Amino acid sequence: MKNYPKKYENLFSGNKTLIRCNIDDVSTDDGTSLDVYNLLIRNTVIEYQRVVFDYIVKVTWLSRKFRYMGMKRNTSGHTSGCKLDGAWSVFMRYYVGVNLRMFTANDIYKKVVIYFDDFFPDFSLNNPFKVKYEYPYKYMLFEHLLLVYQMDERLELLKYGEENKMAYVNFLDYILNYINCYEEEHGRKYIFFINTRIPYYIKNIEKYGNAKACYVRKGKV
Repeated sequence: MKNYPKKYENLFSGNKTLIRCNIDDVSTDDGTSLDVYNLLIRNTVIEYQRVVFDYIVKVTWLSRKFRYMGMKRNTSGHTSGCKLDGAWSVFMRYYVGVNLRMFTANDIYKKVVIYFDDFFPDFSLNNPFKVKYEYPYKYMLFEHLLLVYQMDERLELLKYGEENKMAYVNFLDYILNYINCYEEEHGRKYIFFINTRIPYYIKNIEKYGNAKACYVRKGKV
């Protein structure tokens, strides 16, 4: 991965964005100080993500253990055929008594699972109910993972963000600068996709085709 020098303006962490929320006008209805309030929100969200990650690991591991007539289901997110998928569906609803799609159909679940074979090469060997699968980052949160999940160099980008302790807004600007510089050198491969219903992400148009999106405007510093 080439680490491009800063060339494009900060659109997410710059002053133009901060105009929309003047920190002097922010307060809490019970008088809690902003420092305490901010820390409480951050710690709660991070704790939530770590707990969710642990359950994603366990549910995914259990799902990959299922066999029907000796056949293994496709665990890459694609269908495994009517017989296999049908057997899994009946098994879950009738014999287990839960609808796992309430969990696995979640967009965050599907995109975090994409990383598992990178994070844990021996994922199928160790039982997560006996061996802890640790979340591999301290500073890179789910929102960071979802931003770059389609990018070929995602692990290198996340490593750089982790080493530089990048907050989400700083990582957004770093990735925006990266894909714009990459386009100048190699042609368009990535577009910044904005949809108010889902978290921001970079679309790999070489793999997944183009799509209508709200593109982030480029502005050089």
